[in-house]
Amino acid sequence: MKQLPAATVRLLSSSQIITSVVSVVKELIENSLDAGATSIDVKLENYGFDKIEVRDNGEGIKATDAPVMAMKYYTSKINSHEDLENLTTYGFRGEALGSICCVAEVLITTRTASDNFSTQYVLDGSGHIISQKPSHLGQGKRVALFCLFFLVYFIFSCLFFLKLLHLKIRCITSGLLMIKGS
Repeated sequence: MKQLPAATVRLLSSSQIITSVVSVVKELIENSLDAGATSIDVKLENYGFDKIEVRDNGEGIKATDAPVMAMKYYTSKINSHEDLENLTTYGFRGEALGSICCVAEVLITTRTASDNFSTQYVLDGSGHIISQKPSHLGQGKRVALFCLFFLVYFIFSCLFFLKLLHLKIRCITSGLLMIKGS
């Protein structure tokens, strides 16, 4: 897996934003298909807001690629924009996992055909590995997402609370001004 050159990133950048459970599942299924999966299992808890799990029997992610597997603009599909002419994959920009990390807690368990065991990686919001441990999984990849859009809901809740607080303060000050004025 290689980082795309800056000039290529500028040409290809889609500013991908994950906006729904459907867009997350679509991206993960496309990643599985690109990895040669012939079996893909999708599980949702609370319609995907609590947990999304996509498991496949594809190639898996090489241990050497793991540190950059969810970093934006790292991809194994192309090296430059010229490669787009022969593209046969769904994904190629290296944005899906990185964008998903911004809106959910992400665990990726993966094993390639040459690995003796699988490894589970916990990723932070920037796509960096914050922990890893051996796991048990056949060849392929399992992506588990938790608390999808939690941070977004938290921010909106805070903004709503602040607007409500501002409104209450205005009501109190208006009331006090009316009392003082009479």
